[in-house]
Amino acid sequence: MEQKTYDVVVAGSGTAGMTAAYLLAKKGLSVALIDRRSRDNIGDKICGDAIAGHHFSATGLPHPSDSVVRSYIKGIKVYPRDMRYSIAVETREGGYVVDRHGWGQELLSLALEAGAELYSSTIIQDLVLEDGYARGVVVRPRGGGEPYEIRAKIVVDATGYSSILIRKAPESWGIEKEILDRDIINAYREVVRIKKRFEEVDYVHLQFISEYAPTGYVWLFPWDREGYMLNIGNGVMPHPDIPKPHILMERYIREFMPDLLAEREIIKKGTWNIPNRRPRHVFVGNGFAAVGDSAIMIDPATAEGIGYGLYGAYLLSKYVAEAIEAGDYSMEMMWRYQHAYMTSPYGVRQARLDVFRHLMQAYSDTEYEFVIRYGILKSEEVSKARDEDDVISVYDKLVKVLKAMAHGKMGVIRDLDYTLKVMKRVKQHYLNYPEKPDGIAEWARVTDEIFAELRRRFPPYIPQGLMERSLGKVTA
Repeated sequence: MEQKTYDVVVAGSGTAGMTAAYLLAKKGLSVALIDRRSRDNIGDKICGDAIAGHHFSATGLPHPSDSVVRSYIKGIKVYPRDMRYSIAVETREGGYVVDRHGWGQELLSLALEAGAELYSSTIIQDLVLEDGYARGVVVRPRGGGEPYEIRAKIVVDATGYSSILIRKAPESWGIEKEILDRDIINAYREVVRIKKRFEEVDYVHLQFISEYAPTGYVWLFPWDREGYMLNIGNGVMPHPDIPKPHILMERYIREFMPDLLAEREIIKKGTWNIPNRRPRHVFVGNGFAAVGDSAIMIDPATAEGIGYGLYGAYLLSKYVAEAIEAGDYSMEMMWRYQHAYMTSPYGVRQARLDVFRHLMQAYSDTEYEFVIRYGILKSEEVSKARDEDDVISVYDKLVKVLKAMAHGKMGVIRDLDYTLKVMKRVKQHYLNYPEKPDGIAEWARVTDEIFAELRRRFPPYIPQGLMERSLGKVTA
Protein backbone atom coordinates (compact mmCIF):
# COMPACT_ATOMS: atom_id res chain seq x y z
CA MET A 1 0.00 0.00 0.00
CA GLU A 2 1.26 3.45 -0.89
CA GLN A 3 2.46 5.31 2.20
CA LYS A 4 0.57 8.53 2.95
CA THR A 5 1.60 11.43 5.14
CA TYR A 6 -0.82 13.64 7.05
CA ASP A 7 -0.61 16.63 9.34
CA VAL A 8 -2.17 14.57 12.15
CA VAL A 9 -2.95 10.91 12.68
CA VAL A 10 -5.59 10.18 15.35
CA ALA A 11 -5.45 6.65 16.73
CA GLY A 12 -8.88 5.63 17.99
CA SER A 13 -12.37 6.82 17.07
CA GLY A 14 -14.04 7.12 20.43
CA THR A 15 -15.70 10.41 21.35
CA ALA A 16 -12.44 12.25 22.02
CA GLY A 17 -10.70 10.90 18.93
CA MET A 18 -13.52 11.68 16.53
CA THR A 19 -14.00 15.13 18.04
CA ALA A 20 -10.28 15.87 17.68
CA ALA A 21 -10.32 14.64 14.07
CA TYR A 22 -13.38 16.77 13.30
CA LEU A 23 -11.96 19.96 14.83
CA LEU A 24 -8.52 19.51 13.26
CA ALA A 25 -9.95 18.77 9.82
CA LYS A 26 -12.28 21.75 10.18
CA LYS A 27 -9.17 23.92 10.61
CA GLY A 28 -7.93 22.74 7.21
CA LEU A 29 -5.43 20.14 8.41
CA SER A 30 -5.08 16.73 6.78
CA VAL A 31 -6.18 14.11 9.30
CA ALA A 32 -6.12 10.31 9.33
CA LEU A 33 -8.57 8.67 11.77
CA ILE A 34 -7.85 5.02 12.58
CA ASP A 35 -10.05 2.44 14.30
CA ARG A 36 -10.14 -1.33 14.61
CA ARG A 37 -13.92 -1.41 14.13
CA SER A 38 -15.77 -1.41 10.82
CA ARG A 39 -17.18 1.88 9.55
CA ASP A 40 -20.74 0.99 10.59
CA ASN A 41 -19.76 -0.16 14.09
CA ILE A 42 -17.82 2.95 15.10
CA GLY A 43 -19.45 4.54 18.14
CA ASP A 44 -20.92 1.29 19.45
CA LYS A 45 -19.30 1.22 22.88
CA ILE A 46 -20.16 -0.12 26.33
CA CYS A 47 -20.74 3.00 28.41
CA GLY A 48 -23.02 4.75 30.88
CA ASP A 49 -24.06 6.96 27.92
CA ALA A 50 -24.64 10.13 30.00
CA ILE A 51 -23.22 13.59 29.32
CA ALA A 52 -23.95 17.00 30.84
CA GLY A 53 -25.04 19.78 28.50
CA HIS A 54 -22.54 22.35 29.78
CA HIS A 55 -19.66 20.52 28.07
CA PHE A 56 -21.04 21.62 24.70
CA SER A 57 -21.20 25.23 25.81
CA ALA A 58 -17.59 25.04 27.04
CA THR A 59 -16.34 23.73 23.70
CA GLY A 60 -18.78 25.19 21.17
CA LEU A 61 -19.37 21.69 19.80
CA PRO A 62 -22.76 20.72 18.36
CA HIS A 63 -25.16 19.03 20.76
CA PRO A 64 -26.37 15.50 19.96
CA SER A 65 -29.37 15.51 17.63
CA ASP A 66 -32.76 14.62 19.07
CA SER A 67 -32.73 11.37 17.12
CA VAL A 68 -29.81 9.95 19.15
CA VAL A 69 -30.88 11.29 22.56
CA ARG A 70 -32.44 8.48 24.56
CA SER A 71 -33.44 10.74 27.45
CA TYR A 72 -33.09 14.39 28.47
CA ILE A 73 -32.03 14.76 32.11
CA LYS A 74 -31.91 17.48 34.76
CA GLY A 75 -29.05 16.08 36.82
CA ILE A 76 -27.97 13.33 39.21
CA LYS A 77 -29.62 11.76 42.24
CA VAL A 78 -27.34 10.05 44.75
CA TYR A 79 -28.64 7.44 47.21
CA PRO A 80 -27.32 5.36 50.10
CA ARG A 81 -28.54 1.79 50.61
CA ASP A 82 -31.88 3.12 51.88
CA MET A 83 -33.29 4.80 48.78
CA ARG A 84 -35.79 6.85 50.76
CA TYR A 85 -32.95 9.38 51.14
CA SER A 86 -31.11 11.14 48.34
CA ILE A 87 -29.16 14.17 47.20
CA ALA A 88 -30.27 15.71 43.91
CA VAL A 89 -27.66 17.73 42.00
CA GLU A 90 -28.98 19.53 38.94
CA THR A 91 -26.56 20.47 36.18
CA ARG A 92 -26.49 24.03 34.86
CA GLU A 93 -27.75 23.12 31.40
CA GLY A 94 -29.27 19.70 31.90
CA GLY A 95 -27.87 16.78 30.00
CA TYR A 96 -28.45 13.72 27.88
CA VAL A 97 -28.40 9.97 27.91
CA VAL A 98 -27.42 9.15 24.34
CA ASP A 99 -27.40 6.15 22.07
CA ARG A 100 -23.63 5.92 21.86
CA HIS A 101 -23.68 4.10 18.55
CA GLY A 102 -25.99 6.63 16.92
CA TRP A 103 -24.14 9.59 18.38
CA GLY A 104 -20.80 8.07 17.40
CA GLN A 105 -22.01 7.82 13.82
CA GLU A 106 -23.02 11.50 13.97
CA LEU A 107 -19.55 12.48 15.19
CA LEU A 108 -17.92 10.34 12.52
CA SER A 109 -20.00 12.00 9.82
CA LEU A 110 -18.92 15.43 11.08
CA ALA A 111 -15.26 14.38 10.96
CA LEU A 112 -15.50 12.90 7.47
CA GLU A 113 -17.49 15.85 6.11
CA ALA A 114 -14.78 18.16 7.48
CA GLY A 115 -12.19 16.22 5.46
CA ALA A 116 -10.75 13.58 7.81
CA GLU A 117 -9.87 10.25 6.16
CA LEU A 118 -11.03 7.08 7.92
CA TYR A 119 -8.99 3.90 8.19
CA SER A 120 -11.58 1.51 9.60
CA SER A 121 -11.04 -2.20 10.37
CA THR A 122 -7.40 -1.27 10.96
CA ILE A 123 -5.28 -2.51 13.86
CA ILE A 124 -2.77 -0.11 15.45
CA GLN A 125 0.44 -1.99 16.20
CA ASP A 126 3.20 0.45 17.02
CA LEU A 127 4.39 4.04 17.26
CA VAL A 128 6.90 5.14 14.64
CA LEU A 129 9.79 6.93 16.40
CA GLU A 130 12.66 8.72 14.71
CA ASP A 131 15.21 10.94 16.49
CA GLY A 132 13.03 11.01 19.60
CA TYR A 133 9.94 12.22 17.69
CA ALA A 134 6.69 10.44 16.91
CA ARG A 135 6.46 10.25 13.11
CA GLY A 136 3.43 8.03 12.58
CA VAL A 137 1.96 4.65 13.42
CA VAL A 138 2.36 1.09 12.21
CA VAL A 139 -0.97 -0.52 11.34
CA ARG A 140 -2.30 -3.62 9.61
CA PRO A 141 -5.69 -4.56 8.13
CA ARG A 142 -7.92 -6.29 10.66
CA GLY A 143 -8.76 -9.14 8.32
CA GLY A 144 -5.11 -9.91 7.63
CA GLY A 145 -2.40 -8.39 5.50
CA GLU A 146 1.01 -6.82 5.77
CA PRO A 147 1.72 -4.03 8.28
CA TYR A 148 2.33 -0.56 6.88
CA GLU A 149 2.99 2.94 8.16
CA ILE A 150 0.74 5.98 8.25
CA ARG A 151 3.02 8.99 8.70
CA ALA A 152 2.14 12.33 10.30
CA LYS A 153 3.68 15.44 11.77
CA ILE A 154 1.82 14.83 15.03
CA VAL A 155 0.38 11.57 16.41
CA VAL A 156 -2.61 11.57 18.77
CA ASP A 157 -3.32 8.63 21.08
CA ALA A 158 -7.10 8.40 21.55
CA THR A 159 -7.16 4.63 22.10
CA GLY A 160 -8.88 4.88 25.49
CA TYR A 161 -8.04 2.77 28.51
CA SER A 162 -5.63 0.59 26.52
CA SER A 163 -3.52 3.69 25.65
CA ILE A 164 -1.72 1.66 23.00
CA LEU A 165 0.66 4.37 21.84
CA ILE A 166 1.43 5.77 25.28
CA ARG A 167 2.77 2.32 26.16
CA LYS A 168 5.13 2.62 23.18
CA ALA A 169 6.35 6.11 24.09
CA PRO A 170 10.03 6.59 25.00
CA GLU A 171 10.81 6.88 28.72
CA SER A 172 12.47 10.25 28.09
CA TRP A 173 9.03 11.85 27.65
CA GLY A 174 8.20 11.04 31.26
CA ILE A 175 4.69 9.69 30.60
CA GLU A 176 3.21 7.42 33.29
CA LYS A 177 2.46 4.11 31.63
CA GLU A 178 0.84 2.25 34.51
CA ILE A 179 -1.74 3.31 37.05
CA LEU A 180 -2.72 1.77 40.37
CA ASP A 181 -5.57 -0.72 40.66
CA ARG A 182 -7.28 1.71 43.01
CA ASP A 183 -7.41 4.19 40.13
CA ILE A 184 -9.24 1.76 37.81
CA ILE A 185 -12.92 0.88 37.60
CA ASN A 186 -13.94 -2.56 36.38
CA ALA A 187 -17.51 -1.91 35.20
CA TYR A 188 -20.46 -3.95 33.96
CA ARG A 189 -23.43 -2.58 32.03
CA GLU A 190 -26.73 -3.79 30.65
CA VAL A 191 -29.25 -1.99 28.47
CA VAL A 192 -32.58 -3.54 29.41
CA ARG A 193 -36.28 -3.37 28.66
CA ILE A 194 -38.52 -3.59 31.73
CA LYS A 195 -42.22 -4.26 32.29
CA LYS A 196 -42.81 -1.92 35.21
CA ARG A 197 -42.35 1.76 34.37
CA PHE A 198 -39.33 3.52 35.90
CA GLU A 199 -40.76 6.78 37.17
CA GLU A 200 -37.83 9.21 37.47
CA VAL A 201 -36.58 9.55 33.92
CA ASP A 202 -35.44 13.15 34.49
CA TYR A 203 -32.34 12.09 36.45
CA VAL A 204 -29.50 9.60 36.32
CA HIS A 205 -29.34 7.64 39.57
CA LEU A 206 -26.25 6.53 41.52
CA GLN A 207 -26.54 4.28 44.57
CA PHE A 208 -23.63 3.75 46.95
CA ILE A 209 -24.26 0.26 48.30
CA SER A 210 -21.15 -1.64 49.30
CA GLU A 211 -22.65 -5.13 49.21
CA TYR A 212 -23.13 -4.87 45.44
CA ALA A 213 -20.60 -2.19 44.44
CA PRO A 214 -17.80 -1.88 47.01
CA THR A 215 -15.50 1.13 46.25
CA GLY A 216 -17.95 2.19 43.52
CA TYR A 217 -21.66 2.45 42.90
CA VAL A 218 -24.67 0.96 41.13
CA TRP A 219 -26.28 3.12 38.46
CA LEU A 220 -29.74 3.25 36.92
CA PHE A 221 -29.99 5.60 33.94
CA PRO A 222 -33.12 6.10 31.82
CA TRP A 223 -32.59 4.82 28.28
CA ASP A 224 -35.85 6.01 26.80
CA ARG A 225 -38.22 8.88 27.51
CA GLU A 226 -41.11 6.74 28.71
CA GLY A 227 -39.32 4.78 31.46
CA TYR A 228 -39.41 1.28 29.99
CA MET A 229 -35.73 1.00 29.08
CA LEU A 230 -32.75 1.46 31.41
CA ASN A 231 -28.96 1.52 31.27
CA ILE A 232 -27.99 -0.28 34.48
CA GLY A 233 -24.65 -1.36 35.85
CA ASN A 234 -22.00 -1.14 38.53
CA GLY A 235 -18.31 -0.41 38.89
CA VAL A 236 -15.68 -1.61 41.36
CA MET A 237 -11.92 -1.40 41.70
CA PRO A 238 -9.95 -4.53 40.74
CA HIS A 239 -9.26 -6.37 44.01
CA PRO A 240 -8.88 -10.06 45.01
CA ASP A 241 -11.64 -9.69 47.63
CA ILE A 242 -14.14 -8.10 45.24
CA PRO A 243 -16.12 -10.37 42.85
CA LYS A 244 -16.50 -9.48 39.20
CA PRO A 245 -19.04 -6.68 38.75
CA HIS A 246 -21.46 -8.79 36.68
CA ILE A 247 -21.73 -11.26 39.58
CA LEU A 248 -22.46 -8.47 42.04
CA MET A 249 -24.95 -6.87 39.64
CA GLU A 250 -26.90 -10.10 39.24
CA ARG A 251 -27.10 -10.35 43.02
CA TYR A 252 -28.25 -6.75 43.25
CA ILE A 253 -31.04 -7.36 40.75
CA ARG A 254 -32.16 -10.58 42.44
CA GLU A 255 -31.90 -9.45 46.06
CA PHE A 256 -32.35 -5.69 46.06
CA MET A 257 -34.34 -4.69 42.95
CA PRO A 258 -36.42 -7.76 41.92
CA ASP A 259 -39.72 -5.92 41.40
CA LEU A 260 -38.22 -3.59 38.80
CA LEU A 261 -35.49 -5.65 37.17
CA ALA A 262 -35.94 -9.40 37.72
CA GLU A 263 -37.95 -9.88 34.49
CA ARG A 264 -35.81 -7.55 32.42
CA GLU A 265 -35.06 -8.22 28.77
CA ILE A 266 -31.36 -7.68 28.12
CA ILE A 267 -30.80 -5.77 24.87
CA LYS A 268 -27.01 -5.54 25.18
CA LYS A 269 -24.43 -6.09 27.91
CA GLY A 270 -20.70 -6.06 28.53
CA THR A 271 -17.77 -5.14 30.75
CA TRP A 272 -15.01 -2.58 30.34
CA ASN A 273 -12.25 -0.88 32.33
CA ILE A 274 -12.14 2.84 33.08
CA PRO A 275 -9.12 4.84 34.30
CA ASN A 276 -10.58 6.92 37.12
CA ARG A 277 -8.32 9.54 38.72
CA ARG A 278 -6.61 12.87 38.05
CA PRO A 279 -5.01 13.28 34.58
CA ARG A 280 -1.66 11.68 33.78
CA HIS A 281 1.14 13.95 34.97
CA VAL A 282 2.38 14.06 31.36
CA PHE A 283 0.50 13.08 28.21
CA VAL A 284 2.54 14.78 25.47
CA GLY A 285 5.89 14.21 23.79
CA ASN A 286 7.80 15.23 20.68
CA GLY A 287 5.19 15.13 17.92
CA PHE A 288 2.78 13.36 20.26
CA ALA A 289 -0.29 14.00 22.40
CA ALA A 290 -2.94 11.90 24.11
CA VAL A 291 -6.58 12.79 24.68
CA GLY A 292 -9.63 11.30 26.41
CA ASP A 293 -9.18 8.16 28.49
CA SER A 294 -5.64 7.73 27.14
CA ALA A 295 -4.69 10.94 28.94
CA ILE A 296 -7.11 10.07 31.79
CA MET A 297 -9.65 12.84 31.29
CA ILE A 298 -12.61 11.93 33.50
CA ASP A 299 -14.68 13.04 36.49
CA PRO A 300 -13.32 10.83 39.31
CA ALA A 301 -16.45 11.29 41.46
CA THR A 302 -18.95 10.05 38.85
CA ALA A 303 -16.68 8.46 36.18
CA GLU A 304 -18.22 10.66 33.47
CA GLY A 305 -15.56 10.80 30.78
CA ILE A 306 -17.38 11.94 27.66
CA GLY A 307 -17.47 15.65 28.52
CA TYR A 308 -13.87 15.72 29.73
CA GLY A 309 -12.77 14.02 26.51
CA LEU A 310 -14.67 16.61 24.47
CA TYR A 311 -12.93 19.45 26.27
CA GLY A 312 -9.54 17.76 25.89
CA ALA A 313 -10.14 17.37 22.15
CA TYR A 314 -11.17 21.02 21.93
CA LEU A 315 -7.90 22.17 23.53
CA LEU A 316 -5.80 19.68 21.58
CA SER A 317 -7.15 20.94 18.25
CA LYS A 318 -6.22 24.51 19.16
CA TYR A 319 -2.63 23.79 20.17
CA VAL A 320 -1.88 21.12 17.58
CA ALA A 321 -3.00 23.51 14.84
CA GLU A 322 -0.69 26.19 16.25
CA ALA A 323 2.22 23.74 16.38
CA ILE A 324 1.72 22.72 12.76
CA GLU A 325 1.43 26.33 11.64
CA ALA A 326 4.71 27.09 13.43
CA GLY A 327 6.38 23.95 12.09
CA ASP A 328 7.42 23.10 15.65
CA TYR A 329 6.36 19.68 16.95
CA SER A 330 8.70 19.56 19.93
CA MET A 331 7.63 18.51 23.41
CA GLU A 332 8.04 22.12 24.50
CA MET A 333 5.50 23.21 21.88
CA MET A 334 3.10 20.36 22.69
CA TRP A 335 3.43 21.26 26.39
CA ARG A 336 1.22 24.26 25.75
CA TYR A 337 -1.70 21.83 25.31
CA GLN A 338 -0.64 19.92 28.43
CA HIS A 339 -0.42 23.07 30.53
CA ALA A 340 -3.70 24.44 29.21
CA TYR A 341 -5.63 21.31 30.19
CA MET A 342 -4.00 20.84 33.60
CA THR A 343 -4.68 24.44 34.67
CA SER A 344 -8.15 24.61 33.10
CA PRO A 345 -11.34 24.22 35.17
CA TYR A 346 -11.47 20.66 33.84
CA GLY A 347 -7.98 19.64 34.91
CA VAL A 348 -8.23 21.37 38.28
CA ARG A 349 -11.69 19.88 38.90
CA GLN A 350 -10.41 16.41 38.08
CA ALA A 351 -7.68 16.71 40.67
CA ARG A 352 -10.04 18.11 43.33
CA LEU A 353 -12.58 15.34 42.73
CA ASP A 354 -9.84 12.73 42.82
CA VAL A 355 -9.21 13.82 46.41
CA PHE A 356 -12.92 13.43 47.16
CA ARG A 357 -12.99 10.01 45.45
CA HIS A 358 -10.57 8.61 48.01
CA LEU A 359 -12.97 9.55 50.78
CA MET A 360 -15.89 8.06 48.84
CA GLN A 361 -14.09 4.74 48.38
CA ALA A 362 -13.38 4.49 52.10
CA TYR A 363 -16.97 4.79 53.33
CA SER A 364 -19.39 2.02 54.23
CA ASP A 365 -23.17 2.04 53.83
CA THR A 366 -23.48 3.40 57.37
CA GLU A 367 -21.41 6.51 56.63
CA TYR A 368 -23.16 7.13 53.32
CA GLU A 369 -26.58 6.93 54.91
CA PHE A 370 -25.57 9.31 57.69
CA VAL A 371 -24.13 11.86 55.23
CA ILE A 372 -27.15 11.79 52.92
CA ARG A 373 -29.98 11.26 55.41
CA TYR A 374 -28.91 14.03 57.78
CA GLY A 375 -27.76 16.56 55.21
CA ILE A 376 -24.07 16.44 56.13
CA LEU A 377 -23.51 17.26 52.48
CA LYS A 378 -26.33 19.15 50.80
CA SER A 379 -27.01 19.41 47.08
CA GLU A 380 -25.66 22.95 46.78
CA GLU A 381 -22.53 22.02 48.75
CA VAL A 382 -21.83 19.07 46.46
CA SER A 383 -22.17 21.37 43.45
CA LYS A 384 -19.85 23.99 44.95
CA ALA A 385 -17.25 21.41 46.02
CA ARG A 386 -16.43 20.65 42.39
CA ASP A 387 -14.76 24.04 41.89
CA GLU A 388 -15.01 26.25 44.97
CA ASP A 389 -13.01 26.30 48.20
CA ASP A 390 -15.44 27.75 50.75
CA VAL A 391 -18.08 25.05 50.48
CA ILE A 392 -19.59 25.05 53.99
CA SER A 393 -20.47 28.16 56.01
CA VAL A 394 -19.49 28.51 59.67
CA TYR A 395 -23.12 28.13 60.73
CA ASP A 396 -23.68 25.01 58.61
CA LYS A 397 -20.46 23.51 59.91
CA LEU A 398 -21.71 23.95 63.48
CA VAL A 399 -25.02 22.29 62.61
CA LYS A 400 -23.18 19.36 61.05
CA VAL A 401 -20.95 18.99 64.12
CA LEU A 402 -24.00 18.87 66.39
CA LYS A 403 -25.64 16.20 64.21
CA ALA A 404 -22.43 14.18 64.18
CA MET A 405 -22.10 14.37 67.95
CA ALA A 406 -25.72 13.24 68.38
CA HIS A 407 -25.13 10.17 66.18
CA GLY A 408 -21.58 9.33 67.22
CA LYS A 409 -20.15 10.26 63.81
CA MET A 410 -17.59 12.96 64.55
CA GLY A 411 -15.09 11.00 62.46
CA VAL A 412 -17.16 11.80 59.37
CA ILE A 413 -16.90 15.54 60.08
CA ARG A 414 -13.14 15.29 60.61
CA ASP A 415 -12.77 13.32 57.38
CA LEU A 416 -14.83 15.84 55.45
CA ASP A 417 -12.92 18.81 56.87
CA TYR A 418 -9.59 17.16 56.00
CA THR A 419 -10.77 16.31 52.48
CA LEU A 420 -11.96 19.85 51.74
CA LYS A 421 -8.63 21.26 52.92
CA VAL A 422 -6.69 18.89 50.65
CA MET A 423 -9.00 19.74 47.74
CA LYS A 424 -8.13 23.40 48.25
CA ARG A 425 -4.41 22.60 48.38
CA VAL A 426 -4.60 20.45 45.25
CA LYS A 427 -6.43 23.18 43.34
CA GLN A 428 -3.58 25.61 43.96
CA HIS A 429 -1.00 22.96 43.14
CA TYR A 430 -2.60 22.28 39.74
CA LEU A 431 -2.93 25.97 38.97
CA ASN A 432 0.86 26.06 39.48
CA TYR A 433 1.47 23.26 36.97
CA PRO A 434 4.88 23.93 35.36
CA GLU A 435 4.82 25.96 32.16
CA LYS A 436 7.73 23.96 30.74
CA PRO A 437 8.67 20.27 30.91
CA ASP A 438 11.78 20.86 33.01
CA GLY A 439 9.64 21.61 36.07
CA ILE A 440 7.61 18.43 35.99
CA ALA A 441 9.75 16.17 38.21
CA GLU A 442 9.30 18.27 41.37
CA TRP A 443 5.64 18.95 40.62
CA ALA A 444 4.95 15.24 40.13
CA ARG A 445 6.81 14.35 43.34
CA VAL A 446 4.56 16.65 45.39
CA THR A 447 1.45 15.34 43.64
CA ASP A 448 2.39 11.73 44.34
CA GLU A 449 3.02 12.51 48.00
CA ILE A 450 -0.40 14.15 48.40
CA PHE A 451 -2.23 11.19 46.91
CA ALA A 452 -0.11 8.60 48.73
CA GLU A 453 -1.19 10.23 51.99
CA LEU A 454 -4.83 10.08 50.87
CA ARG A 455 -4.48 6.36 50.17
CA ARG A 456 -3.03 5.81 53.64
CA ARG A 457 -5.72 7.84 55.38
CA PHE A 458 -8.63 6.42 53.38
CA PRO A 459 -8.14 2.71 52.65
CA PRO A 460 -10.91 1.25 50.46
CA TYR A 461 -13.89 -0.23 52.31
CA ILE A 462 -14.63 -3.84 51.28
CA PRO A 463 -17.25 -5.79 53.29
CA GLN A 464 -15.90 -8.98 54.84
CA GLY A 465 -16.87 -12.27 53.22
CA LEU A 466 -18.02 -10.62 50.00
CA MET A 467 -16.19 -13.00 47.69
CA GLU A 468 -17.30 -16.15 49.52
CA ARG A 469 -20.94 -15.08 49.59
CA SER A 470 -20.97 -14.09 45.93
CA LEU A 471 -19.23 -17.20 44.64
CA GLY A 472 -21.51 -19.35 46.75
CA LYS A 473 -24.64 -18.00 45.07
CA VAL A 474 -23.75 -16.98 41.52
CA THR A 475 -21.22 -18.46 39.12
CA ALA A 476 -19.40 -16.52 36.46
